[in-house]
Parts: sequence; structure tokens; C-alpha cells
Amino acid sequence: MAVGHTTKTRPSSRKLLADVVRDKLRQSLLTGVFPPGGKLPPEDVLTEQYQVSRVTLREAVRGLVEEGFLSRQQGLGTYATRRPRLRNNLDLNFGVTHLIQNLGMKPGNKDARVREEMPTRKVSRALAIDPSEPVAVLERVRTADGQPIVCSVEYMPKAILVNGIEELEHLSGSLYDLFAKLGRPIHHGVATIKPVLADTKIAQNLLVKPGSLLLYLEQIDYAEDDQPQLFSLEWYSTEDLAFTVYRKGPQ
Repeated sequence: MAVGHTTKTRPSSRKLLADVVRDKLRQSLLTGVFPPGGKLPPEDVLTEQYQVSRVTLREAVRGLVEEGFLSRQQGLGTYATRRPRLRNNLDLNFGVTHLIQNLGMKPGNKDARVREEMPTRKVSRALAIDPSEPVAVLERVRTADGQPIVCSVEYMPKAILVNGIEELEHLSGSLYDLFAKLGRPIHHGVATIKPVLADTKIAQNLLVKPGSLLLYLEQIDYAEDDQPQLFSLEWYSTEDLAFTVYRKGPQ
């Protein structure tokens, strides 16, 4: 009697066609093929160009509207936005660098400054360190494709840095990645969020008008052993970022 072999079907990792079209459209928007403020070509032109159905195209466009790359104007059509808004899901703890990268944009730093100082009472309490223990401070403006979106001041115990503050002087990306390399990966964070008005300095850094509404975030990031690793103060431009949060219930 012949023994049959059962072949297990592996789940496909291929992207859905709408996702493929969305990626191509996003790239065209980022590279200026569809310039900021310009109207997208008609549906029949785009379906012919990408060789997809109207349903698939509309799903791809809907995704880019949600991401902030496109804007639908009733009775007029769909337009490329002048300043794409980044969407930050506040119930997930990941850095600004990864947020920007996930949307196909290039993260960067502007006006980065590194220093060592003795902590204020607020900083020493946040990091659960003695006031006599020095901290390293990284102050910078975070950019997406060169556009400033976040001002941040980040404090960490100097003792965490193997090579001192020099490790921060050449940092171009995520502090979370640096902590992982140091063997102290961030496990979770606790944030306090509130609206504030931009003062003159913050407004200049974010290229907004003084008095513009910003989202201010204070966050303490912890290692798996619940030891504080990082205390961050961040000012987000609400012109460039949209925020969502998962809210469970009511029961």
C-alpha cells in the first residue's frame, strides 16, 4: 500500500495587491512624481498605469489618505498633501526613528547637542538615581525627509553609557537601538501627554508660529527589571503628526 505524503501549506507572505499599489503611489508622492498640492490623475489613468481594478486602486488611495499623503476634496478630486502627516499609534511604544522609517521617509537629526550635567530633582526622581549622579543629555530636533516634526530633550544616567557621552555625539538614529546594543533594551514606557502652546524657541525649531498648538509628552522608559533608563521631554508638531490610541471597553 502506498504511503501518501501530506504537504503543509505555508501562509503566504506576499503583499496584497492594494498594498503594492499603495507603496508605489507613496513612492511617487515622496519623489515628486505627483507634486505636493497637485491633483492625482483620474482613476482610469491610474488603473491603466498600475494594471489593477478600481476597487484595488481605491483601497490603495484610502490607505494613503489615512496616512496623510493624500487628501480627498469633495467634488474636486484627490490631491497630494503639501506636508504629509505621520500617524503615531500612542498605545505602542516605539521611537520616532522607527515611526518615520515605517512610512517610507528618511529620519534625521537637526541641531543635536550633547552634554553632561547634574540632574534636577525632577530628572533624578524620574530616573530613580541619586542627585549626585551625573546624567547625559541629548537635545535635538527630529526630522522626516528634512522636515522638523519633534523637538526632544532626553536624559539618561551617564553610567549606562559604556563610552560616556561620546556614544551620543555620533548617534544618528534611535536611542532605543543604542540601549539594545548596550544590553539594556527598553521593555516598556509610561507617558504623560498634554497640549501646550509653542514658545518662541520651539516654534522656530519646528517651523510653526509661536502660540501654535503642540502635543507635549513626558515619558520614562524602563528596562525589563523596571529600572528607569531614559526620561524624555518631547514637543510634537500637530501639523505634521496625527495621533491614535486604542481604548478598550466599555465592559
